[in-house]
Order: sequence, then structure tokens, then C-alpha cells
Amino acid sequence: MVLEPHQFLEVANRLLNDSNYEKEPRWRTAISRAYYAAFLTAKKRLEEWGCSFAEVHRLHKDVIDGIMKRDSTAGNKLGTLFDYRVDADYKPQALILPDLGKNCAKLSELIIKKIEQMK
Repeated sequence: MVLEPHQFLEVANRLLNDSNYEKEPRWRTAISRAYYAAFLTAKKRLEEWGCSFAEVHRLHKDVIDGIMKRDSTAGNKLGTLFDYRVDADYKPQALILPDLGKNCAKLSELIIKKIEQMK
């Protein structure tokens, strides 16, 4: 089975609506999964256009920059979503509210649609 990028967004949305988990960890995980849905969509599209990514430590920056070159709005939004993901994953002191999780899922969906429409 090949994991598709949109499946990460499905997980994010399920987490946001699942009260079986503690609130803040659920929101943080949803933000992370929403980011990865958009990131993997962008990476896949760039690879379809012939881009390759050899340096793993620069992968996220290179993908964001690659999208930025083709559509600055989509690139900026992906960069913003990346920043939220960093806060959610690496900054336990960062204030993460439920609306941020929902907004990140919506932002991811918007980025994915924009990237899928790029030619």
C-alpha cells in the first residue's frame, strides 16, 4: 500500500473531532499531520516536474522554496503551516488552541488544492 498525502489530512481531521484523546496533544498532532499532507503533496508535485531532493536536512526548506518559485502565495502558506508544525511538534511551551488546529487543517486543504491546480 502506498500512503497518499491526503490521508494525513484525513487523520488530522479525525483527530480534531475525536474527544477520546486529550485536547492539546490532539490539536498538536492534527497540526503536524495537516502540514505533512500539504508538504508531501508539494514534494510529489515538484518531483513530477523533475525536481529531486538529495539533501534530507534541507528537504522542507527546498520543497517550500520550490513551491514559492511557482506560486508565492502557496509557498508562503506552506511556510506558515511549517512554522505552526514546528511550534506544535517542538515547542511544548507554545500556546496551541483548538482553533489553530482547525485553521491548520483548512490551510492544508487550501494549499493542496492550489498545488494540484498548478501546471
